[in-house]
Amino acid sequence: MTNTPNDNTAADTTDDGLIEFVLPEDLPHQLVIVKDDEDTIVARPLPMFTDELLPPFILGETDIRVELSHLVMLQNAAIALLAQSKREILIVTPDLEHARFDNDEFINALSAFSRSSRYTVTRLLIANPSMAVTEGHRLVKLARKLSSLIDIRQLHDDDIDVSQPQAWIVADDIGLLRCTNRDPWQGSLLPKGTPYAQQARTRFMEWWERGAEIQDFRELAI
Repeated sequence: MTNTPNDNTAADTTDDGLIEFVLPEDLPHQLVIVKDDEDTIVARPLPMFTDELLPPFILGETDIRVELSHLVMLQNAAIALLAQSKREILIVTPDLEHARFDNDEFINALSAFSRSSRYTVTRLLIANPSMAVTEGHRLVKLARKLSSLIDIRQLHDDDIDVSQPQAWIVADDIGLLRCTNRDPWQGSLLPKGTPYAQQARTRFMEWWERGAEIQDFRELAI
């Protein structure tokens, strides 16, 4: 007598190529996506306008020239530009100017601008980075933390004028902040200085192409 296989117990040998995925039992009930610091939106600082320190202005609209006669005015002007800029900040500095840039107010403003949009551009050119390397600098620490958002290069020797050190900020190809003297601190601000800002930006981009990465900044301990 021949035994006939029972259809209910016969093994199914069909292989459709699919692999069953079983979820681990210890998965959390809710998945949370944790963003990197570079993606964290930071509140932009409010410009501190006063008659004594910095007259009110709107970047790209207020057509005035502001003479800056001391350090606090230069600091406030830089923060006000960072607070109002939307696309691009270009900075040229002899040595990262500790007095102007190595403070929490400026660093927070630069950090907030750099992280305000995925399309913002933040670039710095430094003539001599040795002081920032030996003494440390908050801006270097920030640039390492936000390495994909803030770029720093050293000026080529051919682009350094020792007799007249370059120190200026171009904001959105519109505003131009210049530091013309450190003893005493002096400078000027053009909130709507488009032709001058464009000339400075063109020069910056030429220098940027010849600039070099600062290896000491990458190796500097935070």
